[in-house]
Amino acid sequence: MEPINIEATKSSPEIKFKPEDKVLKIKGESYPEDSFSFYKKIFDLLEDVKEEYEEFTIEIEVSYLNTSSTKSFMNLLDIAEEGYQDGNDFSVDWYYKEDNEHAYELALDFQSYLELPFNIIAKD
Repeated sequence: MEPINIEATKSSPEIKFKPEDKVLKIKGESYPEDSFSFYKKIFDLLEDVKEEYEEFTIEIEVSYLNTSSTKSFMNLLDIAEEGYQDGNDFSVDWYYKEDNEHAYELALDFQSYLELPFNIIAKD
């Protein structure tokens, strides 16, 4: 697997992945013009991770997702969920700023939909 290093823009988050760390980091706001195309590389990565890794963490710190990004995140988390259901140690750490109730509510919505370990962590 190849590392991924996508810099944040005004409408898309920073995405980082180093194979040796077994962690995918997504940080920023997400409202790209075509979220499915933007996240396609990440969908493919997670399909590979699901087959090759026994443990993996997705660290998310997003302050805003538009509707299409929310659907893309659900796709990403569904792939991780499949890996977890296959017996792998997959988890999500969702970070949010304490004053951002929207990000917290979003995390709760995703958490309620999934069985894989989903930690919601407040940051100052």
